Amino acid sequence: MHIPQYWAQARLRHATGQRHGATVQRWGWSDHSQQEAETHARQRAQQALDALLAAPKTRNPDASFERMEWRGEYGLDGATPIREEVLERRGNTVLTRNSYGAHCLNTEQVAIADMDYPVPARPASLPWLSSLLLLAALAVTATQPAAWDARMLIGVVAAAALGLFCLRRWQSWARDRSAGAKALPPRQTALEHIRNLSQQHPDWGLRVYETPKGLRVIVTHALLHAQAPEVKTLFEGLRVDPLYAMLCERQQCFRARVSAKPWRMKMSGLSTMERGWPLEAQRLPARQQWVSDYEQAAARFAACRFVMRLGNPESCAEASEFVAWHDAACRAQSSLPLA
Repeated sequence: MHIPQYWAQARLRHATGQRHGATVQRWGWSDHSQQEAETHARQRAQQALDALLAAPKTRNPDASFERMEWRGEYGLDGATPIREEVLERRGNTVLTRNSYGAHCLNTEQVAIADMDYPVPARPASLPWLSSLLLLAALAVTATQPAAWDARMLIGVVAAAALGLFCLRRWQSWARDRSAGAKALPPRQTALEHIRNLSQQHPDWGLRVYETPKGLRVIVTHALLHAQAPEVKTLFEGLRVDPLYAMLCERQQCFRARVSAKPWRMKMSGLSTMERGWPLEAQRLPARQQWVSDYEQAAARFAACRFVMRLGNPESCAEASEFVAWHDAACRAQSSLPLA
């Protein structure tokens, strides 16, 4: 995990005529100074321009080459680290503001699994229309003369097919109704997944939190890297969203949102002009005003709520420090509404 403190952008152009040339743009970063970030940006831009000019005369390098490095905010392509505003650092944990303005804790070794409540399958509906059509077909067939002709044969076959279709629909409806009566609520189902995982790995320590639309699990008994086999077991056992699992693997860290989402507080997120980081000086006042309004509103909400602890009660020191920061930032022990 790498989340630099300083960022800069450099753009270089090699002109071959008044209206023709080659332009590249690259990010640079540093943990030490803005000047070092600017130097790094120029170095990366020069390397990109040299690579572009070294391509064939058409200056058409391979498909992976990116002239203008606009993407990479979340470091998914491996070319740049996570590019977010750093709010605070404590040891190996970094608090950042994400693209829509909320606070996120980033940690390299404290495993976090966010899971959404399972979406219940849509039950089969009653086949009212097909049943009415079947009755109509039977009525028409019954009122026809007894003599068998082509129309009578077609009617009987159609009524039989429609009857079979209706029977299957009624069976599906009855089965779904029975299953729905026995099914656990989504929250209880998600908690059962966690309890089952804890029973399979009794030496693991798990802290469980409720989020607005799911549950969060923090592993406390040991430090784990994103590519550790235990993390794969954790994610599969809890049926974690594949996108979240992919982000953890690509970014080589775990992220937890610890303040409210703006739209859940009836606020808009950061505008497209102020959400990117770093930001031009002339746009900073607008961003700062939004941040001020957001922080006041977010103080009235919790990002998650502590539910229970399972398994091994012993926590490693770094996990304990992370949990303390996480719970305070989320207001996890409060009764505030979740957002």
